[in-house]
Amino acid sequence: MTTLSRLFGNQLFGSVIVEPDVKKCLVYTINDTKTRAEEKGSELSALTIQQQQLQLRQQQQISDVAVAPNMLIEDEVHGVIVIPSYIEEIVNHPQFQRLKKVKQTGLLWMSGNPNGDHTRYDHCIGTLKGAQDQLNALRRNSINKPELPEWCRRSVEIAALLHDVGHGPFSHNWEEACGHSFDHELNGLICVDQIFADVKTPELLSLRDDCNGRGVQLIKALIRGDSEMLSFPMMEFGYIFDIVHNSRCGLDVDKWDYIRRDNKRLNLLNEEQLQFDDVFLKSRISPDGERIEYRYDDYHLIYKLFVARWSLHVGAYQLPKNLAFDHLLTKILRRCQTKLCDLRGDSSGWLDLNDDSVLEMIASDPQAIYLNSPERWIETASCDDQNGEYICVKTEKLGPGVDMKPDECYALYGDKSKKRSITRQMTSTPISGCFKLQ
Repeated sequence: MTTLSRLFGNQLFGSVIVEPDVKKCLVYTINDTKTRAEEKGSELSALTIQQQQLQLRQQQQISDVAVAPNMLIEDEVHGVIVIPSYIEEIVNHPQFQRLKKVKQTGLLWMSGNPNGDHTRYDHCIGTLKGAQDQLNALRRNSINKPELPEWCRRSVEIAALLHDVGHGPFSHNWEEACGHSFDHELNGLICVDQIFADVKTPELLSLRDDCNGRGVQLIKALIRGDSEMLSFPMMEFGYIFDIVHNSRCGLDVDKWDYIRRDNKRLNLLNEEQLQFDDVFLKSRISPDGERIEYRYDDYHLIYKLFVARWSLHVGAYQLPKNLAFDHLLTKILRRCQTKLCDLRGDSSGWLDLNDDSVLEMIASDPQAIYLNSPERWIETASCDDQNGEYICVKTEKLGPGVDMKPDECYALYGDKSKKRSITRQMTSTPISGCFKLQ
């Protein structure tokens, strides 16, 4: 633990905990009201850490309200993120802590881009921040709408935090390695149950126990993006299903975070290519409360988001060498560790199943050495598929105009004349490569 005075002198207050295994992550314990934290979160992110702590200290000094402490996490994308006190128990749970050892972009950091070593833990914290920001924007932009019940708001925040808690080692690569018998979202529902079986915070107990566990049921449905999982109607609050996993049009805070976060590390896109925040910050609740509506003014920014996502796929996620690394990992796992794919969130070995532990378990395989030696992968013009020393990959990435759903899937509002036309790129991008292992 690093003392406060050694970090920032006498301007700050509270305690500072530095987690050595999480890059650029500082956790602060402060006293502040939940409402004030929500309102000030976006304002604080533009200030330095010293300024933020000083401002929060001044707020604390003038407040007569006895409140529970909140956690603040300094994030490399969002700045300081306010973690409500009731969520801190979830963040500290072993199921969530496990995500610190699961890389966000799979094997990319090993195949050629060492900067891509950020984790699912980082992304989940950032997705929580995105959900907080959009919930606040919806309240700000929607006139004469009933206040979202507190238990629903908490469910949205927790669903955002836990939307990827079920990921296996190397993130999406694990599903490929397991032959798609493993689904991280379905496994995530098991992990949610494991977490809520242990909770002690009153707010979390209420979500688990009140009204036949309606809160946990809603969290699971939001993670899956499926309102049909609910045993009760959402009435005029159905719009919350467009926040975490938007199965209707694909605009959700999951994408909002990972596009910015991954690019922060991979540095493929410039600032102009990432200017789509207003899609979320200017959104509002539809008149019937069932959808989130986006401005006609921002229609072209919706396409920009999908172009940015496509650019990350063709420029990083689906580079031939990265796909070849995935292919080799799959071969090795199926050769020597097939039972690992059977582990789920309630299995005894799940909490220890992460990137490092898998690499250790397969280290004895004669080809495992190549996963740690990208320089020994020699690209060739042709490939002998029958020779185990060669790895070939061939696929294609759909154009961003295909990834973006048809216009009728988007609920828009405002001045229709401000809707800019877009030219959708519909053609697929071929991706192929052959590599010889030396």
